[in-house]
Amino acid sequence: MPPKSAAIPAAPRKTLLEWIEHDGDQTDFTKPVCSDPDKALYARILVPNEGRAHEPLQPPHGLALAPLG
Repeated sequence: MPPKSAAIPAAPRKTLLEWIEHDGDQTDFTKPVCSDPDKALYARILVPNEGRAHEPLQPPHGLALAPLG
């Protein structure tokens, strides 16, 4: 009978710091280009609307959720 081999090879033995330092990220990362409509959408999502209540958040109509907080 042939010897059994592992289906998945063992991961290399590294410390957590070694994994973090050598995770394949590039230091010269550039953000992807964002279109003007996308920028406007993100601005609407991220910028709080004046005069509107922010808390508590209301669930969508038809979705019954228990009150939080």
